[in-house]
Amino acid sequence: MQNKGKQLLAVWGSSNSGKTVTAIKLAKALSNRKKNVMLILCDDICPVLPSVYKSKDTVEISLGEVLSAPNITQEVILRNCLTLDKNPYLSVLGYKAGENPFSYAEYNKERAIDLFVLLRHIVDYVVIDCSSILTENIISTAALEVADEVLRLGSCDLKSISYFKSILPLISDSKFDAEKHLKVLSHVRQFQNSEEYRNAFSGVSYSLPYVRSLEEQCETLALFEDLTDKGATEYEAAIKEIIKEAFGDE
Repeated sequence: MQNKGKQLLAVWGSSNSGKTVTAIKLAKALSNRKKNVMLILCDDICPVLPSVYKSKDTVEISLGEVLSAPNITQEVILRNCLTLDKNPYLSVLGYKAGENPFSYAEYNKERAIDLFVLLRHIVDYVVIDCSSILTENIISTAALEVADEVLRLGSCDLKSISYFKSILPLISDSKFDAEKHLKVLSHVRQFQNSEEYRNAFSGVSYSLPYVRSLEEQCETLALFEDLTDKGATEYEAAIKEIIKEAFGDE
């Protein structure tokens, strides 16, 4: 049975560590359980939605409209979320093409938390694709504070190690509970010495291997589709294990 106390998962990590791809695949896997899932794409500097979702019509709805509404209500959320044509269990909230941090009035952390609280009553699961730039993205910082679980992604490169050395002190306060993050090593290629990076990130629980078909899906805006190549077996198994630890098995 699902643990109702665990509904909200924040996916965070260094730049280019695969946060968005991982968040999408986690949300899709959860929706395959025929549970209602909300995926939140937090980046307002480079809106993610136009780069991951192919649509015949221009997407005019926005997460910005929700956060700047006089009152955040279920109606406001549902009016601004995108429900996938091929997957009625999965909905997406994100910024639309052309928007930036100055497109809407400023909001505070309490407003972001209000959104998360309301979402717990609307859907079964919430997966939040956090921005790497925590100092400029309030909703991402709020997500790290209130999420039931935080998935921390690090890629096998020195830039990722440098990122965490700089950013982790910013979330050292006990309210972030950073020591309990589920650490994931991403984009692991066969030729790389993953043990060296495991030691650098200290306490990695899961590894997500490099899968060529993921790159192809990124290029063709097909990330919400199933992976079909044989090389994806190990990747999908890791996604299932992460879900099991984050939310409990069904």
